[in-house]
Amino acid sequence: MGLKNVIKKIVMAFSAKNIEINNKPEEPLKAPLHTLNLTKTEVETLLLMVKEAHFKGEHVQKVYELVIKLQNYYSQLP
Repeated sequence: MGLKNVIKKIVMAFSAKNIEINNKPEEPLKAPLHTLNLTKTEVETLLLMVKEAHFKGEHVQKVYELVIKLQNYYSQLP
């Protein structure tokens, strides 16, 4: 199974809409405290681990947001 299919399944698995936790969106940091450099293989491994994990309802939105960030990071890697 190709990475594109894995990512598609992960995104489709997290199809929750309009979930709010504490009714207050978390503000991202204005400037990163450090730079994170991951290889394509490392990002693929993280995405596969998320795919195989089970999350409770209160964690689904956060995991979904992190997967989107990982996908964006992955798509920008050379």
